[in-house]
Amino acid sequence: MIPRWCDDGPMADSDGLFIVDNRDPEHSGLHYLRQWCEHAKSFDIATGYFEIGALLELDGHWKKLDKIRILMGDEVTHRTKRALLEAVRSRAEVKLDESLETDKHNNPFLNGVDAIIAAIQSGQIECKVYNRDKFHAKTYITHGNTDVIGSFALVGSSNFTCPGLSQNVELNIRATSAGDVQDLQQWFEKHWDDAEDINDDILRVIQRHAELFTPFDVYSRALHEMFHGRDITAEEWEQSKSLMF
Repeated sequence: MIPRWCDDGPMADSDGLFIVDNRDPEHSGLHYLRQWCEHAKSFDIATGYFEIGALLELDGHWKKLDKIRILMGDEVTHRTKRALLEAVRSRAEVKLDESLETDKHNNPFLNGVDAIIAAIQSGQIECKVYNRDKFHAKTYITHGNTDVIGSFALVGSSNFTCPGLSQNVELNIRATSAGDVQDLQQWFEKHWDDAEDINDDILRVIQRHAELFTPFDVYSRALHEMFHGRDITAEEWEQSKSLMF
């Protein structure tokens, strides 16, 4: 059976599965996470890739959470743990850099990024990379803000990126039983404890894109680009422009 949706969020038929596959906006991972920001106190996220755009697409809803922990990896196997860690850090920076450039097309001033920077600096958002082995996992564990709501999880193929949460054809299933969610949480905690903190690396990339420039900075940079390659050296001037030469 294909799952149905209600006003409070996605619901599965009694004899069916709860499926999030991005087939339309209301059956997307983004829609699920936005709605669960209203009912949850924290998210634990495991992802192969991470883009700031995924947080921006949550449109400020994530600010209602007390905590977001993002555990990422690399889908390429490396020979040593050190090589894997460096590769993941490098890959994370490259992916963030590329995704932020893409975000600027629709959001030139990167509105919302300052709040993300502040959340990482305060510890509301934590980022780690798993460097023990190839890490290809994707799961979203949402912890309810009351015991009545409880905790749920999505497990499937969606990375914590804009395409993964809203554009690609994905397949994610929700775990609803307390025992299943507890098992997933134990799995997450084990890998989280074995991972390396990269908050500073993430901040460095984001802050570079969010840096503010004065009008003079913009003007001088524009002049530099305008005349780049047009200036000639003193020797070239003497040989080509000097009447005495």
